[in-house]
Amino acid sequence: MADFHWRVRRASAIGRFSDGLVVQGGTRGLLQLSVCRASARRVNSGDFRLLGPLAAACTSEGIRRDTGIISWLHWPNLVTIEGRVVAMTSLSLTQPVEPGSKAQVVFGVLVNCSASVPSSFPSGLPAVSILEALGVEVDAGLLRDKVLHALDWYFAEWERGMHRKLVERMEPTISWLGRDVRVRTTDAKVLTGKAEAIDDQGSLLLDRRGVTLTVPAATVELVTAVK
Repeated sequence: MADFHWRVRRASAIGRFSDGLVVQGGTRGLLQLSVCRASARRVNSGDFRLLGPLAAACTSEGIRRDTGIISWLHWPNLVTIEGRVVAMTSLSLTQPVEPGSKAQVVFGVLVNCSASVPSSFPSGLPAVSILEALGVEVDAGLLRDKVLHALDWYFAEWERGMHRKLVERMEPTISWLGRDVRVRTTDAKVLTGKAEAIDDQGSLLLDRRGVTLTVPAATVELVTAVK
């Protein structure tokens, strides 16, 4: 698959966030990206739910390719190294403004390269920087390119409808899958059970005493493994 033609700009006032535009910002030691892709799919399609976890999967894969460090997807939106958070992602969707136009998908990526703990990182897990984990500083531009390269492939496969293939690639990178977990939701509920699998819409299948509960990624604040 040919690489998508990305247009990278430094953080600035941008009036229109068009397809393929990457806005790179962040303070010293942080890599912060806003990445826009356009899709002809309907925004209200359940297929879009998978893109949240895939954003984190792309970031984790980019870190592994650039540094050789074993990083993990901490579903739905975190990347960890040895149980410590090194990156987090976000996803936003924009409805087409007129008939026939495309939906815009904006991926947000924040990677701690060598800074102190970002305030946006979750408080329920310890944090780490790539510098701490690797012992040397990384080139933020090279790391960015590795993340974008992963996003090329993942997004193209998603548009082809290869959801099961993507989930099968993603599941082995979730360290607590198959274990008992504690799920804190965005409405302050706490769910416990065995993390069985990820379905084709990116939801967690949680076994609660023999009953399988489907937990959508967008409803989750944090998952922690039960020791």
